[in-house]
Amino acid sequence: MAWKNVRNTIKMKAAHPDCKVCAERARGGAEIYELSGPGGISIYDVEKAKQIVADGRRAERIPLESLSLLLVVSEYEEAHLAHVDLGKPGIIGQRFSGPFLLDGVHRAAHYLLEKRAFPAFMLTPQETLSCLMSQDLWESNIGMVVRELRQLLQDHPEAAYLEVNLGSDPDALKQVKKLLTPQENARIVFLSDQLGRKAYK
Repeated sequence: MAWKNVRNTIKMKAAHPDCKVCAERARGGAEIYELSGPGGISIYDVEKAKQIVADGRRAERIPLESLSLLLVVSEYEEAHLAHVDLGKPGIIGQRFSGPFLLDGVHRAAHYLLEKRAFPAFMLTPQETLSCLMSQDLWESNIGMVVRELRQLLQDHPEAAYLEVNLGSDPDALKQVKKLLTPQENARIVFLSDQLGRKAYK
């Protein structure tokens, strides 16, 4: 999955007019994070995320191995790395598919190049969701669950039915069932529906 910070603009002077990122920020506007994945695009409100983490919580140190994994799926402009403000921690959001850098991609890349742990504030899944401005269905938790269930059915064509424990609330389960076809629902037994039933052939 590719994450892309296509617009992260702050009203400021263009101290480095030759830098694409600095030039974009100099134009001013809303500070957002656009995340692109196989299912579409999700847009997060970075300003709201900053307000949330200003509650007095401490930034955590993200070790190099974890930082490297976060940046593998992030895009950044190498020319901007020399201009970043290293005094500000980043912000890491939490999604069904795992953590992602909601703010501070260039700072994180700079820290990785220097082989230093990156300071970042951690959002809970609920806090991350509250920063969501718009989202395509298949990038949502519900959409991803349905996609994974369909993949599971394809991987086990010989099974009459499969047992699945989603650990989700009743409303989420109801939405999942609505998105599955009648044939798919017939082959999936949700453990919250029938506890103790054994699956497969």
